[in-house]
Formats: sequence, C-alpha cells, structure tokens
Amino acid sequence: MRTVVIFTGALRTVKKTISYFKKHVLLRPNIDIFVCVQNDTKESDESWSAWFREQLGKAMLSIQWYSHEAYPDWVKHRDRQISYMTIEDSWKNYLRTSGSMIEYFQLQLAYMAMCQHEQRNGFRYDYLVRARTDSIYAKPLDFHWLFWNEAQVAVRMDRIKEELIESSIDPTPENQLKYFMCTILSDDVLPNLERIFADYRPCEAETILDEELTPKRLHSFIQKGRYILTLRKNNLYVVRRSLFYMIPTLGTMYGFLRSPQADPWWFNAEGQFRDACYYSGMSIFDYSTLYEEKSLEYANRWNEADFFDLQFRLINPMMLYCVVRK
Repeated sequence: MRTVVIFTGALRTVKKTISYFKKHVLLRPNIDIFVCVQNDTKESDESWSAWFREQLGKAMLSIQWYSHEAYPDWVKHRDRQISYMTIEDSWKNYLRTSGSMIEYFQLQLAYMAMCQHEQRNGFRYDYLVRARTDSIYAKPLDFHWLFWNEAQVAVRMDRIKEELIESSIDPTPENQLKYFMCTILSDDVLPNLERIFADYRPCEAETILDEELTPKRLHSFIQKGRYILTLRKNNLYVVRRSLFYMIPTLGTMYGFLRSPQADPWWFNAEGQFRDACYYSGMSIFDYSTLYEEKSLEYANRWNEADFFDLQFRLINPMMLYCVVRK
C-alpha cells in the first residue's frame, strides 16, 4: 500500500509537532510527503528547507513556499472569488485576512506536485493523509482497520454496542456505524465514548444502512466504501486517494461549493470542506471531543500543560489529535 501525506501550514510550532509526525505518521518506508508551508518566522526559507530535509529525509519529495509575494496572481484571484460570494462584507474581510482560503491554496499546490509525481511515474497512491504543521495525530496512523477480517469487525461491533449502552446512547444501526467509524483510528478512545462528538454525514448514494448492518457488510464498507475519516472537521483527515479530487480544487474555487446540506456558515473553511466532500460523493465520519477542541483556543489562551507534561508527552491517552498553538 502506497501512502502520501500532504503537509501544510505555518511554521511557528512545527519544531514541537514534528516528533509526533515522525512517530505516528511516518510508520512505513513507502510513505511520500509533499510539503507546502508559509514562513511566519525570522529564519530563511532556505534554512527551513534544510531543516525539513534533515527531519523527513528521502520521504519528502517536494517542498513549496507560499507567500503573498510569491503568488500575487492568486491573491488577485482570491479577491475576485470573494467579490462574487453572497455574504456580508464583514465575512468577506474575514476570508481576506484569515488563513481559511490560504490553507486550501497550499493544499492545492502540494496536490499538484503530488499529481505530477504520480503521472511521471505511472501510478496512483492508495491512501492520502492530510497533516498540519501545528497539529498532531495522537495515535499511530497505521491503517490497521484495513487488515481486519470479518471476525475482527464483528468483535469490534459488539464492543461498540456495549460501550453505547453503557454510555446511555441508543445503539441504533446508525449510531453503531457512526461510532465504529469515527473511532476507527484507535480503540484507546472507546472508554471515552460518551464524551465523543461523533458526526456522520452520509453522501446521497450511501447504502450501508439500507440493509442490516452485519460484520460482512461493514467489512466490505471499510475496504471499499466512499468515506473520509476526519478529526475536528477539516483539521486532519485520511481518505482513499481515488476519492480525493474535489477537495484540492478549493484552492481556486473556494466559495463556489454550496450543497443542499450546507449550513449558514457554508463559506467558512469547514463548510467548504464538507460541501466538497458532498460533491465528491463521500460520506464523512468526524471525530472530536470537548477536551481536544480546547486545543484550538487562540494562542493567548492556549496552555501547553493542559495537554502535555514537561517532556512534551501527551497526558491524556484517550485522544486522537491535538493542535499546538505555541
């Protein structure tokens, strides 16, 4: 299985998060990384490029640098996009000054480099991982769920049902599916089930619940289903490469995806991501908790001691992600 990682963001905390990236994402030799980052430090791009090569080695196949100065045509295009959006001027200004649109352009740049590599070498990756420079996967991303057999799926289905009942959550087929898939990255979070914000957004063509949810059907869905596994909306995600075509277009088409499922905040980064998934025909299984969402606080309110000990080890074993603000 060939896996690709698209690694984007700013650099202010990457020297803290990189150890978790190497420990929990770069688990196999056949993982390639395409980087697109924005330099918000006083160090030069050249110095940072050398640091990334030292940290990631041959796994890093490409690194690109975003800045307004390097991409003035995109800045003009962004303003043109915003001018066509039917939202209040205050929100237009927010999009113009925040990183909401920039993050998707970074993603698109890294994606284009990835596509070029695929085309030149005559292959296509099997799975794609989106990682951020300011966020960590708190558990190893080893794709263990792809190697389960039906019997193992059945055992986990029973475990999920038991945890739902113990947490006073109705064990309906939809809840069983939702919590099974939203926690699939690690069983370590199952004792925390009652605190998990599990969100399931089925695509229009989804049929998994049209019949009885059996281990055989769920096993097939895990292997072949059209779904994306997300942590805190669009923060981090894992998806089959063959389904990842619409999301990268947000780099230059942001604001023009609005699905029938869209909420009043369809224009923000999370809303555009969900609508891109909708038009990709992908179901979304999203995981978060109130504790983990606390890590998204503004930097002036973020407290490292809430999540890490003095050796920068996670203090809570029941979490899947953490944002490192400073």
